[in-house]
Amino acid sequence: MFRAILAILSALLMLLSMPGYLWGGLIFVALVPLFFALEGGTPRRGFWLGYLGGFSLFALLLYWVYTLFEWAGAFIVLGHLGLAGLLGVWWGLFGAAYSAICRGQFANRPYYRKFLWIAVPALWVVLEYLRSLTRFGFTWGFVSDALSQYPELIQIASLTGTWGISMLIVLVNLLLYRALRERSLLYGVFAIGLIALDWGWGTYQIARPLPQGRPVRVAIVHSNVPQQARSDPGQLQALQTLYLSQLDQLSPESVDLVLLPESIVPAYLLRQEELLQPYQEQARRLRASLIVGTIDYRDGRLFNTAASIAPDGDLDLYDKVQLVPFSTEYFPLIGFLRRLGVENLIGPLPLGALTPGDGFRPLGLPQGMKIATPICFESIFSQIGRAFVRDGAQALFIITNDAWFKGSKALEQHFAKAIFRAVETGRFTVQAANGGISGVIDSLGRVLQATRSQEAQVLQETILLQDRATLYVQLGDWVAYLSFVLLLVLAGMRFIPPGVNWVTAPVERLTL
Repeated sequence: MFRAILAILSALLMLLSMPGYLWGGLIFVALVPLFFALEGGTPRRGFWLGYLGGFSLFALLLYWVYTLFEWAGAFIVLGHLGLAGLLGVWWGLFGAAYSAICRGQFANRPYYRKFLWIAVPALWVVLEYLRSLTRFGFTWGFVSDALSQYPELIQIASLTGTWGISMLIVLVNLLLYRALRERSLLYGVFAIGLIALDWGWGTYQIARPLPQGRPVRVAIVHSNVPQQARSDPGQLQALQTLYLSQLDQLSPESVDLVLLPESIVPAYLLRQEELLQPYQEQARRLRASLIVGTIDYRDGRLFNTAASIAPDGDLDLYDKVQLVPFSTEYFPLIGFLRRLGVENLIGPLPLGALTPGDGFRPLGLPQGMKIATPICFESIFSQIGRAFVRDGAQALFIITNDAWFKGSKALEQHFAKAIFRAVETGRFTVQAANGGISGVIDSLGRVLQATRSQEAQVLQETILLQDRATLYVQLGDWVAYLSFVLLLVLAGMRFIPPGVNWVTAPVERLTL
């Protein structure tokens, strides 16, 4: 029972460190109780203790899914428990693997113990990385999220992605666990030293001038239209009036780019001339390009689209690639469920209605500007931001509709992901939200402006379009790959005969 309490304590500490909660610094001690809980246990017990901690964390962290109750009804309870249960498995796998590599005779070999210091953080990183893959990937609740408000501590993301931050956090937790377990001040000093080293390097990076870039004046249209109204065709004219009145607040020559939120009206904006024309006129009046979100209907298929409208009326489109699973966007086996007549029981909205785009392609704008437009859910993935930049994106413009979540802590947690995308890619990142947080982040992850106001408003800021490629953009998820290799090496060490100096022994002495 005591071990179970420790696992739950880790979950609570991690919850309180997440964006929107108490203090991000708690993440540096959040896993210490879990290490004590796993101490000396079998892989089987390690799995269930880890699973208990993970399930507890995600059940609490993802409480905001209940804001979807009016859309999904009682099925949201199953969805919440299922999601927390699935994500808890990753913590369970960590607990099982940690218990396996820390027990048995081979765990007492000096060379093996030295590798544990890097193997445990590497194990965590590999599991987080695997959780980010495939169309079912979901990166919510990464340990790195806790540090989003501390630019000095996250600059290593430009080199390593968030994986380097996760590795640092887990290593610090492991050192503090050993400091308490062995009553050794030295381990604690090492832990504090690592944090100080990371902070010092980040402070140095922030003190340097930003890389040169082309200045661009950006306006962000922020709105707070309730989801029911945004989905109601009867509100179409009111929504058109709202957004066009916000654009009217801007004066010609005051902006170069204007960003509006995701799917701003309940209509096919690009296919209805009477709806599209006012935005084309605004682009012409402002002599600026507009980027708007809309659901688009093409070739008998629906897409979640970001469209750029140039002053001369030309359009360029990006279709969302990474669709939200188990939602109106993507639902596995939806054809089968429809044949069974189950779809209508889940909620009033059609499920799995959208078609994914064919690639992460920046929008081409006048004067050679290339702007990435991750749509909503896509901003939580490191790989997507990197893919856009590798294709030439000079800035990231996120459009989102977070009205689904009704002012919950999901808003801070979502915006925190944009901060990491900025640092990883070395790009200014702009987010325009309906019902969420709109703001501007510089290429070092510093928030220049942000609002979650319930009132419609327009933010203006000058950003820099940049072409420099960070190490993360160049090499990608190399920390995750290297972590996987280290774990394979550690697994191979189990087969080295006791007493053999594996570093200097002749090859023939290591033959099984």
